[in-house]
Amino acid sequence: MQLSRYSRLRVGVAFGGLLALLGITTVASEASHTTITSYDHFLWATTTWNNYKVYLSSPRHSNSRYRGECGWEENANGRHWNMYSGGSTPSVPGNDLAARGYHVVVSANARDDGWLINRTASNNWGADLHVVTHTNADDGCPDSVQYLLVMYRDGNQNSIGLKNRFISALDPKVPGGNASWNCYGVWGECAAQAPHVAYVELFFHDNQPAVDWFQTDYGNGDAVYQHSWRYGYAVDLHLGYP
Repeated sequence: MQLSRYSRLRVGVAFGGLLALLGITTVASEASHTTITSYDHFLWATTTWNNYKVYLSSPRHSNSRYRGECGWEENANGRHWNMYSGGSTPSVPGNDLAARGYHVVVSANARDDGWLINRTASNNWGADLHVVTHTNADDGCPDSVQYLLVMYRDGNQNSIGLKNRFISALDPKVPGGNASWNCYGVWGECAAQAPHVAYVELFFHDNQPAVDWFQTDYGNGDAVYQHSWRYGYAVDLHLGYP
């Protein structure tokens, strides 16, 4: 059925009201490498929606800024990558998740230890994919440990497959090697209800060379500009280009 312009407007207003009730904002792009916010950020598919919804969960550590970071705080790191991967400020036009046909929510990154808030929001929204993006640490800055870590839901083939796609897409460009662990049963955000779950520790924020890789280009994050499209690529490969 073809909706009239007025009907489409009413549907849009109603959907916008639902997003507001869920604590999701649709504001324009922002300087996400500095933003700390308690609001989720909704990104419409910029082409025909493929009927998949992706919740990109950002860190919400109460002690972000004091987690041994050599550069930006962890909460900003995770959300900055998620914003570009989702499509608010696309690094490679046509390759972010929204441009590939996904509806995307980028979570809040408030300093409130609110990981459960993120998981609940993802569940309530009915996300098909729940992807967590954090950055890692060992002993504090400076440290030499550096690798990509992707965790998956124990025994879940969808989650294992998504993990494999993330490693194959990210490992060629993230400094160091890679590792994958199961979530030791189902704990934390690995227990999100989405059928496809991956938990990414993108790099070690207490490793200066890795931080430099992430933050270069006048402090705006060259790695984010150049490589955040790899999330969308991995998801498309995993789902078979829906």
